[in-house]
Amino acid sequence: MEKRISKILTKLEVLNQKGGQWNISHETGQFLHDLIIKNKPELILEIGASNGYSTIWLAMAAQKVDAKVITYEFVPEKVRDLVSNLQKAGLIKYVQVVPDDANKRLGEIDEKVDFVFLDGRKNEYLQQFKLLEPNFKQGSLVVADNVNSHTHVLQDYLYYVNNSKEYKSKLKDIGSGLEITEKIS
Repeated sequence: MEKRISKILTKLEVLNQKGGQWNISHETGQFLHDLIIKNKPELILEIGASNGYSTIWLAMAAQKVDAKVITYEFVPEKVRDLVSNLQKAGLIKYVQVVPDDANKRLGEIDEKVDFVFLDGRKNEYLQQFKLLEPNFKQGSLVVADNVNSHTHVLQDYLYYVNNSKEYKSKLKDIGSGLEITEKIS
């Protein structure tokens, strides 16, 4: 990892420890990065970028596998910080920042989606998943964050991905819990 990227990630980790940022853990970031390297997606979507901590991990991996990242964040202050942190990390050219509510824009995607990271409003995961379903191909991965910390809010989402014959889903018990769902048919 480049020194400037490491410095930005460390700064954001310290900021997160002070509260109010809701960023993923370092361990989760490394896991997402490695999962992208292993699966080599072409199009990565992130819903809920916040200040860009997770986006930096996704963009580092995208750079290595020649993928494109599209990230959605609708809070203006977070969009400002997201763009600034990506610029400082030298990764902005790998990321298309959509400063809008993902629910309004996901229907505009006309490409196949290989990898999705759900980390926005938890009560909207199922809605967002269903909006993206027509764009999934066999092998597409959807990683949903906070499934341990927000199980009560995610019951419908978890029921859907765990009971459909089109998907194989499993829990990865790191960070706040990740549900990894693969389209198998």
